[in-house]
Amino acid sequence: MSLKRLFITLVIMFIIFQECYSQYMLIPMDHTQRNHLKAYGIAYKAIQSGGKVEWLLNYKGGSFICPAIPTLQKLAKLGNTYYEDIDGTVLNDIYSLIEQENMERIILEKAPEIAVYAPSYYQPWDDAVMMALEYADIPYTRIYDDEVLAGKLSKYDWLHLHHEDFTGQYGKFYANYKNADWYIKQKSFLENQAKKHGFAHVAALKQNIAVEISEYVKNG
Repeated sequence: MSLKRLFITLVIMFIIFQECYSQYMLIPMDHTQRNHLKAYGIAYKAIQSGGKVEWLLNYKGGSFICPAIPTLQKLAKLGNTYYEDIDGTVLNDIYSLIEQENMERIILEKAPEIAVYAPSYYQPWDDAVMMALEYADIPYTRIYDDEVLAGKLSKYDWLHLHHEDFTGQYGKFYANYKNADWYIKQKSFLENQAKKHGFAHVAALKQNIAVEISEYVKNG
């Protein structure tokens, strides 16, 4: 066998060995992490795919342990997300350290269904949480008054409230923007929402919405 073929064979064997040897991905969340939001997205994808994901509280900023799945590794590389391939021996060493120090392991088994309470005319950049979810590639559903009044809140595990004014005063922009086209359209939209659901005014609609959300929170 020529030296060139021998070298290629050794490289292939090394790659195969590394893939078999590395069973887990350690995704640190401390200063070594280059992209924290993308890291959360990868952990979400791992849970969503049915893999066992562990959240290591107080270990390297609350790191994640995920299965060393090629698709997750590819996502990490594309998103400039730092991770380490580790084997069972290294993982056991981490477990031992967690038992000795003020740390904890939490198994994440279900990818939460996320809802964002925001009107349809709002853009993702109007809200920091929507921007973060979009960037991390974590799926969410935008809901508003129609969905809340239809009893659909129970479908979701986590609800983010947009910068909503539940007093029915159409937000804080009245003084400067009451004659602006976009403000007039938003005011008309809210008034039509109240009328559609049988409320005398927007304040009554929003009061009802606030009660529904409060009950959703109380029910866990």
